[in-house]
Amino acid sequence: MLKAKKISDYVYEEILENIVQLKYQPGEKISESQLAREIGVSRAPIKSALAKLESEGLVSIRPQNGTFVSKISVERARNICDVRMLLETYAVRIAAERVTDQELEKVQKLFDQMNAIPDENEEKRQFIYDTDGRLHDLIYEISGNTIVGEVIERYRPEIRRIQYANMTWMNRKVPTQIEMKKIFAALRDHDPDAAEQAMREHLSNIKKAVETM
Repeated sequence: MLKAKKISDYVYEEILENIVQLKYQPGEKISESQLAREIGVSRAPIKSALAKLESEGLVSIRPQNGTFVSKISVERARNICDVRMLLETYAVRIAAERVTDQELEKVQKLFDQMNAIPDENEEKRQFIYDTDGRLHDLIYEISGNTIVGEVIERYRPEIRRIQYANMTWMNRKVPTQIEMKKIFAALRDHDPDAAEQAMREHLSNIKKAVETM
């Protein structure tokens, strides 16, 4: 039986998503009362959600000063990229050997939808962001190593915020599309070496962008 979500869970997810997608900017002060009004809840679930976000390093609660969205740490982002490099180059090699035609077809449909959206459309950036996440998730799943997915899940909010910052601040919308397509082509060709190289290039470019933030 599925456990019903509490109001604080929904509130947490909404605030988290706004942090990840930079609607709440790094360093921005966020007000409990304003959040309560925006989301339409009492302050109790807001407090609970913010406490959880603070434990995850995404906000900082300063007595007498308020709650602030944590800044993106370049050092921490760099370290996350290094760990991803180790795990995801390994996972994509296995995925290249195991991926099925049905799985490739699902990804191809995403690329077809992405390509159909005009570049100047704001929706395009969001679709690239979502497609990139789904491609990586598929690779973890196909690799069959559940630990890879578990480690990535632990840092997923930070990974997603880094990814969105790359797309928004560092103008990596077009490069991300190109890099994803290289990874997909290597998977389609069942070429582990090319898949590893494409993933290494993708993550290296994310890391380089992070270091210039």
